[in-house]
Amino acid sequence: MTPSAEEGEEPPLEPAPSVALAGDFPSRPTPAEERRSLGALGLDPVWDPSEDLWRVDVPPEGWVAAAVGASDALQHPLSTLFGEAPREAPGTIRVHALFLGIRPSGGVHLRCALDPPRPTLPTLSTTLPYVAPFERELTEMFGVDVSGLADRRPLLLHEHHPNPPLRPGPASAPDGRRVEYSFRPVEGEGIYEVPVGPVHAGVIEPGHFRFQVVGEKILNLEARLGYTHKGTERLFEGKPSDLGSIWAESVSGDMSLAGAAAYAYAVERALDVAAPPGDEVVRGLLLETERIAFLLGDVAGIALDVGYAAGAARANRLREAAYQTLRAATGSRLGRGTIGVGGLRRPIRGNLDPDLATTYARWREAIGRLRDEWLGKSSVVDRLEGTGEISRWVAELMHFVGPVARASGLRIDLRHDRPYGAYVGTEVRVPRGLTGDVRARLVVKVEEIVESCRLAEEFLRRLPADRSPVESPRPPTPGERRSGLGWVESPRGEFLVHVTIGPDARLERVHVRDPSFLNWPAIEFAVRGAILPDFPLCNKSLNLSYSGYDR
Repeated sequence: MTPSAEEGEEPPLEPAPSVALAGDFPSRPTPAEERRSLGALGLDPVWDPSEDLWRVDVPPEGWVAAAVGASDALQHPLSTLFGEAPREAPGTIRVHALFLGIRPSGGVHLRCALDPPRPTLPTLSTTLPYVAPFERELTEMFGVDVSGLADRRPLLLHEHHPNPPLRPGPASAPDGRRVEYSFRPVEGEGIYEVPVGPVHAGVIEPGHFRFQVVGEKILNLEARLGYTHKGTERLFEGKPSDLGSIWAESVSGDMSLAGAAAYAYAVERALDVAAPPGDEVVRGLLLETERIAFLLGDVAGIALDVGYAAGAARANRLREAAYQTLRAATGSRLGRGTIGVGGLRRPIRGNLDPDLATTYARWREAIGRLRDEWLGKSSVVDRLEGTGEISRWVAELMHFVGPVARASGLRIDLRHDRPYGAYVGTEVRVPRGLTGDVRARLVVKVEEIVESCRLAEEFLRRLPADRSPVESPRPPTPGERRSGLGWVESPRGEFLVHVTIGPDARLERVHVRDPSFLNWPAIEFAVRGAILPDFPLCNKSLNLSYSGYDR
């Protein structure tokens, strides 16, 4: 029997299912089956253990057929696409496309060498629409002519550069001319535009939003970013490989540990270096603590945007406790300077609170109570349900990742799908939403906090009894050019780093693909058909990184 509400109180709500822990487990091809499928497409794959991918070299005229064929035959989405100016082939531009599989599948790494002086490549965007930003960046940074690409506007650079910034040679400064940028027109009776940003009222990073609206209903939204472009990938070049984590953890500061870990795994795979088992467990513990603090900030932000200040304050209190835990363990609230190549950059095991397991258990219980309280308030739920919906079909078509994808019903999580470090052999429970709205994203994030607390408790139990400092192995000088791929399931989703290391152990090329590079179009889908006042709530529930996109 449902209790009645007292006068002046909100009526209690019946609990509605909005998250499921059971996921899709489709059959995945084994590496041997992948090889046969690629061979049937006329491709000659070579297994690359430093990336756990099949590497295939294709000519420009076979680029589209190979990419589409590999994606369709193996059912792997394209996870990233980037360019490189290889030192061993001056003047050549090499394009890489990585299709990550789910274990036991490996995946495919397509490489295509483009000859000077005018490197040209056919577009993949007509078949894989979410690839267009990658190709726009390839054009902008390397001067590649992507034939057939419909959207040729600049992506990250707001000023004209005489030379493509990532081509070999001294970096050229912009010449002071602004790059023309045209937003897509939407015309009709009663339609007007609302420009927002790049400078915002809140303390957030800069980005420009252009709304086309009728009354208060949003017909279309287009975002322009690039205001925080720092040229991070160029900054890596020429640096010793064991120091690159300094820049990797600065790609998106609120995910410093995830960035540093993805970079460390890339270099370790390239140089065949393994971190000590105890350090891997500590890495897992820190990554889960970072996830807890990050997602609690999301939960607090959603509460504040629906006017539930008391709930926001309680979530922020838990968030601060998580950051204080990181500060006590690492000396930094964001865990900066802790994860490095070969393990940890500083010993921290002795800094861990002996009663830390009790702390995680307390957080797990507190966030569970907060979730139940929120979902029992009609004034909260009415603002969340049906707001900012992203269908499963759209999430899959656009290859969204992380909580954004999981709230729309996709069951993807690198900790489960391609386990690394402490997650190898560890059960990871992946919650999924059912509706793809703000309510689903809130509940998925709460469930992920609960799961992160459970995993953190497990990692604490697995710490070696002897917590004395362990010297991490120093990366060797390879003597030959090597490459490696690192991946981490960050709080926002799939975080990738690909490195090329020269014979002198210095970095020749580092490509970073932050999850927000895939997820930024989600805000445009979420607000279509919504009203203008819903935009801040949709934006907060997605919590996309400007810095991670712009790099």
